[in-house]
Amino acid sequence: MPHAKDHPLAGRRVVLDESTGETVYVVDWLDRLPGNGTLLRPTHPVARAFRSRLAALDLHESGAVLARTNDGLTLVHHAELPAYDPVPVGVIS
Repeated sequence: MPHAKDHPLAGRRVVLDESTGETVYVVDWLDRLPGNGTLLRPTHPVARAFRSRLAALDLHESGAVLARTNDGLTLVHHAELPAYDPVPVGVIS
C-alpha cells in the first residue's frame, strides 16, 4: 500500500552525509511514484546498491525514497535522511 502523503522532505535538497557534504534532492516515497518500481528490480544497479545498504543497516525496503544526486537517480531509506521537524523552532502552530 502506497504512503498516503508526500515524504516530508519531498522537493527539498538535503545533506545526506555530513562528513562528505553529499546532498540529494528528495523526490518522494518510491511507492507513490508511478512506474518507478522498476528501480527495485534485482538486476537494476540502483536496487543492488540500495539492498546492500538495507542489509547492512537491517532496514526494510518499504522505506524507499527516490532522490536525485549529481550522478542521477538513487534510492535511500527514510532512516538515512536527516530528521525533519515540520514546525521550525520558534514557530507557534
